[in-house]
Amino acid sequence: MSEFADDQGAPVTATISLGADIAHPVSAVWTAFADTDQRVQWGVPEGEEMVCDIDEFRPGGSIRARCGAPGALEFASTGQYCALMPERHIVTTETLTKADEILSTAIITWTLTATSTGTRVELVDQVVSFVGQGMIDGHRNGHDICLRQLGAFLSS
Repeated sequence: MSEFADDQGAPVTATISLGADIAHPVSAVWTAFADTDQRVQWGVPEGEEMVCDIDEFRPGGSIRARCGAPGALEFASTGQYCALMPERHIVTTETLTKADEILSTAIITWTLTATSTGTRVELVDQVVSFVGQGMIDGHRNGHDICLRQLGAFLSS
């Protein structure tokens, strides 16, 4: 049984909604998403690493990445860019696996809105965990960290 599993092994679902105000224009925030080299810098918690093997940033394009502890990269993420509207929104699917075990599948929507002080980023993650509540909590925590790191990355 997985380290994330619950006693019943039943799927657990959640809709996670988070947001952040980023003190940079929408164009800079969009570029931080669209540019793979930038995204791998802010897209995982500090102390972890992400390597994108495929990143076809276009509607219908594939994404495949490995992430986790540097050198180990024990998690694999595969998905598709479902919809992209430049400087407005990004909708992706993501299936997360570890050692060929499917941990979760999600539809993730990022919405960018210009504000008087920069950009409002809204994230909605509709996730199903096949290994219990811990994976839902991991999605929420990971996205929260990424939103904070995105702002810090753009300010550096």
